[in-house]
Formats: sequence, structure tokens, C-alpha cells
Amino acid sequence: MSTRFAELWQRTVPWRWLTPSTVLIAGVVVFPALYMVWMSFLDISRIGLVRGMAGLDNYARLLREDALGLVVGNTLLWLLIVVGLTMLLSLALAQFLSKEFFGRKLVRLALVVPWATSLVMTATVWRFIYEGGNGLLNRLLMDLSIISAPVDWYKDPATALYAVMAVGIVTSMPFTTYVLLSGLQTVPHDVLEAAKMDGAGAWATWRRVTLPILRPSIMIALVLNMLHVFNAFTVIWVIMGKTAGNHADTTVTWLYKIAFTAQLDAGEAAALGVLNVAFLLLLILAFALVLRPKRFVLVLRPKRFVPVLRPKRDPATGDATPAPPSDVSPGSPAPVMRSRPVMIRAGRGWRRIRPVVLPVVGLAVALFFLAPYAAMLSGSLKTDAELFAVPASYLPESWAWSNYADVWSRIPLADYFRVSLTVALVSTALVLVVAAPAAYVLARSRFRGRAAFLGVILVTQMFPAVALLIGLYRQALFVDGINSYGVIIAINAAFNLAFAVWILHAHFGAIPVEIDEAAMMDGLGRFRIMLRMILPLAAPGLVTVMIFTFIQVWNEFVIALTLFNDPANGRVPLTVGVQQFIGLYETNYQYLFAAALMAIVPAVTLFALIEKHLVSGLTAGSTK
Repeated sequence: MSTRFAELWQRTVPWRWLTPSTVLIAGVVVFPALYMVWMSFLDISRIGLVRGMAGLDNYARLLREDALGLVVGNTLLWLLIVVGLTMLLSLALAQFLSKEFFGRKLVRLALVVPWATSLVMTATVWRFIYEGGNGLLNRLLMDLSIISAPVDWYKDPATALYAVMAVGIVTSMPFTTYVLLSGLQTVPHDVLEAAKMDGAGAWATWRRVTLPILRPSIMIALVLNMLHVFNAFTVIWVIMGKTAGNHADTTVTWLYKIAFTAQLDAGEAAALGVLNVAFLLLLILAFALVLRPKRFVLVLRPKRFVPVLRPKRDPATGDATPAPPSDVSPGSPAPVMRSRPVMIRAGRGWRRIRPVVLPVVGLAVALFFLAPYAAMLSGSLKTDAELFAVPASYLPESWAWSNYADVWSRIPLADYFRVSLTVALVSTALVLVVAAPAAYVLARSRFRGRAAFLGVILVTQMFPAVALLIGLYRQALFVDGINSYGVIIAINAAFNLAFAVWILHAHFGAIPVEIDEAAMMDGLGRFRIMLRMILPLAAPGLVTVMIFTFIQVWNEFVIALTLFNDPANGRVPLTVGVQQFIGLYETNYQYLFAAALMAIVPAVTLFALIEKHLVSGLTAGSTK
């Protein structure tokens, strides 16, 4: 009996290591998702009381909404244009950054800025750029004689959605570019050289060699981009949230309005949330089917490249005679001799101007991505009169450095920093404590249910918290967790756990298992092996997880806006607190920008330290 018990106990070892992560995922992701489905069939009053079952009434009421067609159309258009243009532009930019040129590091650092910066801050500066007569975009376009009068970019229903789309593309490009750049770095250089020697031009080489190898990275970037763009809330809400109508709403922002601002109808919001999740599940299913490893076995067929016919010279006469390619069968028509003097001259010309053209293009790209933050810096140093001057001024006339001191008294900025720092640090610590054992046992053990657990981790990686917002809100009400540190920390930890497990799993798996075996022979148990041997060797992965999680929590907005927004008790994170500067008729941009820049600089600095490791780890984790 004791032997059988010992065997059973030994079999449960992996799951005991996975218990903390399982509990966190079940409590913060699975339960809210299931409860959201249940809510969609309940009759819930405007004050949150459940009055009984509603059957399919919530779905029927949702389908009768006048705004439904407009919002669904906006969502599809948003997905098609933002994802499509993001992929095309990012592919071109990744191809550009894969080349060596002076200033490439500057371009990569410029891409880090919008990636590391909170979307609240980025959307706010774009809102400032889009303003009417005093907006920088209107001033620039009128100076260039492109338009003759100011345009209300985000207030005019005809242009609002497209203006927000432009911001969505700019903020989506950095991540997508890095994923594709990581894929380009896996293309073997000798294969490219072989294609070049066989006469393949640049386009043929890219299409027949680079593209097949890059296809997994393209699919990863495409699916993750679709998930990110579909769940985009912050950019749309910060720019458009306080304007009337639904002309720029997607299903995610409309859900928030139904639940928390306009209709206060939790049942109908839950029904819309269920439909959103169903769509996300379809995307995840597509991800699982398309990215199966067997679909991406690259088979190089040299005969697909047309060989260059180099002339052979007769030893006796010295005359050149074309040599047929090796794959020409007897009796087939003689191949046509290819002439390449124009191509050679063009190649030589490009080599002469390349050292100048690439840095100039790189500088233009860097300036494009840094321009909004330069506008933010300029705005933070303007007076109130200069901010609302018509036409807008590019630079301050009198540099108001006092704005950086005044902002501390205008709002409780110190409290905002303290709250955000507390939530980010504790959430990061919780993620490390929970993710490390899970990643270690997944890397070192093969057990029944391992694949299922990895699948659950993958699903939670693809579900942002905003997708389950209504379920999370009701769950917080149950446990009296509105404005509770414990609830907001648990939610942030749960939705950053997947990335941490995948990164650490990849790092732990790269450490030779012989180290564990040697330590066991010296009498160390599994836990002490992980602490003393494995974690120090996986230090780069730990640092990556720590910084990435900290920045993600530091920049989080929608969950904090909904569940952790209590000014009376000093419980307001920085991203939510600075929003009090944004009003319907007037916005104190100079103070908002001063606070935003103080929050951006440390986040960008930390992110720049790990940018080389982030995408490679995410890509590896997603394809394992």
C-alpha cells in the first residue's frame, strides 16, 4: 500500500509545481470567462441586481440595437485596414532594418519608444496633434498647402475612425516589425548567396527563399496582430471616448459603453462579450491550425532558380560558346543566353549610393516614430495661451519649464506614481514566483496533461483582460474587490503569466539537463536545484520577464480604469490619473505631457535594455 501511495504521490509532482499557476489562471481567467457566459442569460438591473433568467433576451436586444451595424462595420474595417497596413509596412521596415547601415541602432531605438510607452500617453499626444485650429497636423498640412482650412480629425464622423486607425497602425508596427525582423535573422546567409550565384534576382530570391522561411513569423505576427487590434481599447477610448455617438466605436469600446457609461446594461454587455470571445476563439483556432510545425518544412528546389549561363571558351579558338544548364534534357531547345550588363551597372550604381541612401531613409523613419514624442516635449513646455493659439506653434515661444514643477501640485502625481509602482512591483514579483516553478517543470518533465496545460497558457496569452472585462468586474464585486490592491495585482499577474512561462520555459529548456542530474547526485532536491542552479543560469530570461511584466503593468489602463479608480482613498494609477487633464471642451495638455514624459522615460529605458530578447522569446514560445 505504501509503495502504491508513493508512486501516486510521485506522479502528482508536476501538478504540485503547477498548482500556483493553475489556481491563478482558473480564478482570474477561466472563472470570469464562464461567468460572463452565464451573465449573458441573466436579467440584470441597471444597479447590478439579478432579477432572474432572461434566456436569449440579452442577445435579441443586442441584435436590435440601432448602432450594431455601424459598430460591426467599424470593427471589420478597423481589423482589415489596421492589420493589413501594419503587416505590409512592418514587412518593408523589417526588411530595411535587416540591412547593415550607419544609424540602424537609432532606428531600432526609435521603434522601442511607441512600443514601451503607455498607449494612454501615445493616444493623448495624437489627440493633441489632431486638434482643430490649434492642432499640429492641421498647421503642418496648411503650411504645405495640402489643405486650406483646419479639419476636426477626431470630432468629424467622416474622418474620426480613419484618424484613429492611423494611430493604431503606428502603435502596432513596432511589435510586428520586431517579430518579422527576428524571422529574417533566421534566413541562412549561405542559402541567399547560393540563390544569387544561380542568377536569381532580388525579387526571386525574396519570394522563393526568404518568404518560405519567414512564413511562420509572418503568421505569428498576423494572428497576434489581429488579436491585439481586435481588442484595442485604449487608443480609441482616449481619443474618442468622451465624444458623442458611435461613429468610431468597435465592439470592444461599445461593450464598455453598454456596461459602464451609456446603458449600464450588464446582461447585454455580457452577450456582446461572449460574441467577442467567440470571434477570438476562431482566431486562436486559426492560429493553431496554420502554425502547425509540419506546415512549414522548407524544401529548397535549386531548379526553381534560373541559372546564369556563363560562356565557356574553346581552348583552341578562344571563342565563347554557351554552356547548357545541367538540368536541360537532350533534345530540348537550346537555352537563351541572358545578358546582364544593365543589371550589373545598376548594381554598381546602387552600391555607390547605398551608404548614403540607407542612413537617410533610416533617419526619416526614426524621426517619424519620434515626432509625436517631440510634440509631447514641446507641448509640455508651452503656456496655456500657446497651446490653444491658432494657428498652432511648432515650438514654445517662452519655454515654461515651470510646468514640470507645477504638475505636482495640480494633481496628486506623487500618489499616482506610488500606486503604479506598488501594483507593478508586486505584480511582477507574483508573476516570477508563480511562473518559475511552472516553466521549470514543463521544461524538465514529460507527464500526462502537459500539452493541455501549455495549450491553456497559449490561450491566456492571446486573451487580453479587456476581452473578459464584464466578467472580471462582476467577480470583483463578489469578493468586494473593487479598488482592492489584491484584485488588481492578481488580474495583472494572471494576464502576464503566459508570456513569463513561455520565456522561462525556453530558457530553462536550453540549460543542459546534466546539471540537474549532477546536483541530484549531490543530494539537492528539485526546488533547491531550481533556486541554486537553474535560475542563475537563466538570469537573462528572468530579467526579460521582470522588465516586460513591470512595463506591461505600469502601462495598463482599462482594468485600472474599471476596477481600481478611487481618488478619495488615493488609489488611482498613473495612467488613469493623468486622464483628468482630458476634458470635453478643454484639456490641460502641458501638465498632462509633463507627467507623461516623466512616466515614459524610465519605461523606455528599461524596455531598450531587453528589446533584443523579447520578440525572439515570444516567437520561440509560440512555435514550440
